[in-house]
Amino acid sequence: MKYLLNSLFLALALSSAVLSASPEPLMVVPGERIVSLEFDKASDVSKKWISFRKETTFKVKNGHFHVIPPVVANEGTGKKSKWGDSDFARAGLVGLPKDYVCRFRWKYNKPTNAKSLAKGLVYIDMGHRVIRTTFSREGTTLLLENHLMGRDKEVSSKVLREAPELRLEPDRWYEIIAEVKGTEVVVQIDGHVLYGNDELIAKDRYGTFNLDATGTGYLLDRIEIRSAGDFRADWKTTRKRLIKDGS
Repeated sequence: MKYLLNSLFLALALSSAVLSASPEPLMVVPGERIVSLEFDKASDVSKKWISFRKETTFKVKNGHFHVIPPVVANEGTGKKSKWGDSDFARAGLVGLPKDYVCRFRWKYNKPTNAKSLAKGLVYIDMGHRVIRTTFSREGTTLLLENHLMGRDKEVSSKVLREAPELRLEPDRWYEIIAEVKGTEVVVQIDGHVLYGNDELIAKDRYGTFNLDATGTGYLLDRIEIRSAGDFRADWKTTRKRLIKDGS
């Protein structure tokens, strides 16, 4: 009996630790739930919410959404196509409001060869090629991309924040939260916070959230998007701290 009680207490403690490790929004109060997916069934992957680009495919297995690049999907089939040799898995959520909060649990599959592993690269986009977090084996950068800066401009991107110490690790589950409202954006990954403020952020962002990754694809365990409500009461204080930490 004592053993069972100790085991129960340990399980509860571990559960609490996992919950407490999940990031909470720093900038806004989450508003209306737009979409929440846990991928318990294949029908969770609906065209209403999810789009795939450049021949990316998927499967739902064991409660996970597996996003698969063309080169993996076509292996051994002899199939030839425009994007058939691409190792980029590209998927995104559509029909979103301009300002939102996105939470998701995600894992980058370990590439099968050393070269692909060394070049491991993930794009977390709030709007395709608009507000981009580049998450790689060499570090992480939050930037404004060319669809926001202007495709015909001489300077096609603008770095908002860098975290060279935050490096992509394969086969590891990450709890990530991204917030965008007005001219500000906050992205939290593994205890690291990337903050940016720029007038361009308030422009049209296509109403999408995209995850693109090189290698052998990635897994989503769950994802939820809510509209961005009011700024948190402590946001001014938090903003000052983030600006100071990044200076």
